[in-house]
Amino acid sequence: MYDSYKEQGLPVELIGIGKDSHISSSVNWTSSNNSSVCADESPFPIWTNWGASQRELFVLDQSGNVVLEQNITSGLPNNLQELITDLLDPSVVPCELGTIFVSEVNNSGATGNFIEIYNSGNVDCSLEEFRLGNSDDPLNYSFGNFVLPAGDFWLGYEGQDSSFSSEIDATADTIILSDSNSNLLSVSIDMFQESDGVALSQSFSSEGVGCYTNPSPGSINNSCLVLSNEEQKFLPEQVTLYQNYPNPFNPLTTIRFFLKNDAETSLTIYDANGKLILNLFEGFHSAGSKSFTWNGTNQSGQKVTTGIYIYRLDVNGVAYNKKMIFIK
Repeated sequence: MYDSYKEQGLPVELIGIGKDSHISSSVNWTSSNNSSVCADESPFPIWTNWGASQRELFVLDQSGNVVLEQNITSGLPNNLQELITDLLDPSVVPCELGTIFVSEVNNSGATGNFIEIYNSGNVDCSLEEFRLGNSDDPLNYSFGNFVLPAGDFWLGYEGQDSSFSSEIDATADTIILSDSNSNLLSVSIDMFQESDGVALSQSFSSEGVGCYTNPSPGSINNSCLVLSNEEQKFLPEQVTLYQNYPNPFNPLTTIRFFLKNDAETSLTIYDANGKLILNLFEGFHSAGSKSFTWNGTNQSGQKVTTGIYIYRLDVNGVAYNKKMIFIK
């Protein structure tokens, strides 16, 4: 087996280590192969450091890690050849959410919209059976057998081949990444913005914290930008409705908003067809930050079905809406 591997040019070595007092028996090791034998001199430091006993077999991977330690007095392991073959051609491990994450999104327009995924880990990993989408179509794109190298990026442009087709909303959206076990990570993107004529991206950390940046598709994110008052003119001066968190969610999510002044308000949940699900609050609120928790139930206390829902904040007759996703 050893000579066959060597003839194929595979990176495998078979080395015998014995006490020098046993070197006369080395023929038992080198019979029918071209392996090397090392004689460990008294007080046998190599033998001791390995914790070896007579006829002990150690198998190491290509990084030098011990993957098998077994006494072979009664014979070699039945799966030894399979084990060595797997070590010489290791399968790529599945990616893990958190180690890979959505690192940049651009929602400037259909031709320029892109999503970037970054592998922050130390090993290559497979995106097979991962899915990518947004709040309107959470499972729009399914990854095939795509290997994402360590420290590298997957980059997809909206509507292009081998990429997602769901339209990213220029006003606000949620980008969702799902693994093969249906675990989810999401990032919330705000209204598309320009600075000095450049269509800005929104870049994210592994925790989902985002900011506006100059676009850097397929490379390390640029520094966060501080927008001027003129550039932020789209933001409501009196009211700010935040994206719910977590999103998608089950069983609970928190909805926050900010009032600059005291106001009559109502906070209402609708389904994607506009049907009323629940009135969370209606009445007077003083100025400041407010938050409400929704547990995914309707007016009758029954759990709603998996899907997209709209939460609507009415303040003095002006409505503010955002989407959220409930999953079971």
